[in-house]
Amino acid sequence: MPIASINPTTAETLKKFTASNSREIEEKLAKAARAFETHRRTSFPRRAERLNAAANLLEKEQDRLARIMTLE
Repeated sequence: MPIASINPTTAETLKKFTASNSREIEEKLAKAARAFETHRRTSFPRRAERLNAAANLLEKEQDRLARIMTLE
């Protein structure tokens, strides 16, 4: 069953997504668990560096991301 992103004001379908099946979900969960195991052994300064990079990206893209959030 496809999942649709719909503008609540106009009812326009903005984008359709294909739902993941059970196998794909399990693969993604396993990948996330592996990433966590790596992340938990990462030093605090490296974690801070990554979080600052993410914050900078969010600030740089804030207008574009705000538009997406408003439409959806």
